[in-house]
Amino acid sequence: MPGDLFARRLRQERERLGISQAELARRMAHLLGQNVESTAITRIEQQTRAVRLDEAVSAANALGVPLLVLLSDDFARENEAEIQNHLAELALAEQKWETQRHEVDRLTRAIQKLSAERDRLRSYAADVDPEAAKDFELDADLKAAIDARVPADPEKRVTDPDA
Repeated sequence: MPGDLFARRLRQERERLGISQAELARRMAHLLGQNVESTAITRIEQQTRAVRLDEAVSAANALGVPLLVLLSDDFARENEAEIQNHLAELALAEQKWETQRHEVDRLTRAIQKLSAERDRLRSYAADVDPEAAKDFELDADLKAAIDARVPADPEKRVTDPDA
């Protein structure tokens, strides 16, 4: 149970530092701004009294350890496992990002190709029938969207949004 584990780890850390229950109570009282009896520490360590959250936090601070140290037998392994999980999530997110980046590149190239094709058709139509060239004009909103998203020069295509 978490309370049992906390009591055992509290005693271990206190003894590791070589401080008495009275000294721990004094340090906690200073941090909490209220009196903490050494008998409270005794009862917490003997598991005859539950520890309150503010006491647990102040005990960890008084001992100079992260609260997790008092809540886990193997906090280092748990921390490492959490890091490993986040690294796996990061690798997956990077893979998804790379896939999306390739899709953006593919769509950009397709729009550039179609835009160039439209420009060639418009130029041809203007040579053959100037009135027909108007059929190849884009709606102003569509042209603005293309101009905003796709550079005219394919060599200047931006694939990294942070670039």
